[in-house]
Amino acid sequence: MKHILLPPIPPLILLIGLGLGLVQSLAACSKGPEGGAGNPAVAENATQPGARALPPTVNTATAATGHLPEGSVRLQRVQIMDRQGFDKPMVATTVLVPVGWQTQGGVVWGHQPQCSSSGYTMDFQAYSRDGLFGVHVFPGEQWQWSNQAGTPSTAGCPTLQITSIRQYLEAMTARARPGAQILDFRARPDIAQPLKQLEQYTPMPLGDMRTWVEAAEVLIGYQHEGRAMRETVAAAAVFSLMRMQGMAGMPSSEFLTGVTLPGFAMRAPDGELDFRLAELIRRSGQPNPQWQARIAQHNAKIASINLKGAQQRSQIIAQTGEEIRQMQADSWRKQSQSFDYLSRESSEAIRGVETYDDPYHGGTVQLDNSYRHAWQLNDGTYVLTDDTSFDPYAVLGQDGQQLRPSP
Repeated sequence: MKHILLPPIPPLILLIGLGLGLVQSLAACSKGPEGGAGNPAVAENATQPGARALPPTVNTATAATGHLPEGSVRLQRVQIMDRQGFDKPMVATTVLVPVGWQTQGGVVWGHQPQCSSSGYTMDFQAYSRDGLFGVHVFPGEQWQWSNQAGTPSTAGCPTLQITSIRQYLEAMTARARPGAQILDFRARPDIAQPLKQLEQYTPMPLGDMRTWVEAAEVLIGYQHEGRAMRETVAAAAVFSLMRMQGMAGMPSSEFLTGVTLPGFAMRAPDGELDFRLAELIRRSGQPNPQWQARIAQHNAKIASINLKGAQQRSQIIAQTGEEIRQMQADSWRKQSQSFDYLSRESSEAIRGVETYDDPYHGGTVQLDNSYRHAWQLNDGTYVLTDDTSFDPYAVLGQDGQQLRPSP
């Protein structure tokens, strides 16, 4: 049966971009990934040197299920690396993907260097061997817009009149998937909810400033090498709009800044897009606490530098220009806060996951709690299933143990 509409929203808080601590789709060919509904990823294997390799034992043309019983999926843990941000490469986060999928990309530094306040984002892909199935954590973006010509803006920031997440998703998917049709749209309040603390209304001299958060998901359809494809693309954005009353007969002024967090997409041939698997992968990220700590230090430093720069510039520009700069500084601060907040939330068990002891890798692992049973096989991979009689040796030819929730 072909997927036509997006499924109902589950009662879970889902974080986009795997939390950077993040949480940043796609159709490919047998030569490798075409890239996702974002920008092309940096060609880089995300497996840390020296890590245990997991054997690709499943035919990945149908790797989401393989030969498993219906309602089951076999997964491997892969690392998303930050190879450039600090003095040595670090694991930024781990994420679960179907066994045998290949990966590329990771944390990217220098994305929109003159516009983005954080200096980093995420561009990561995982995909089946034939490239038809895949997920993409795609980079966040930032833009500005004003109804006043010549209004001071941040050098290098694109000027776009995008004032809603729906407009952003329509523009982004059109750019990444020329000719694609939007088949369905839905707001995602569950994704926006963790960012609601950033929303505020601030009265200002002769005007005001409002900051709000929106999140949404679209289902798109397109052709790839003669094959009908479906892709679900989700993103969250923080908007800040400053309005100032006109003076001496002049019209009122508006200045907008938009920032998207790293987004998430999953693709598959028409009729084979598994929304449950998409949600599983989306919320499976487990950030590395050491990397989170380094990122928090970086964000605090950048926020301090940006605020100081805005204060210095305000001493030499007119009052209107000063308030615009102050709004920019506030946008920088809010973006830094949003990344920090996502990092904290992504490690908490409020995202529809259950925490289990992990005897193979050590420590714990968080797995989707919408499946009734969780297993770990002898090669370290995981099987999530609704089948109460699942026997790993009978199905996959190797032993395993059923995982129990951590106390």
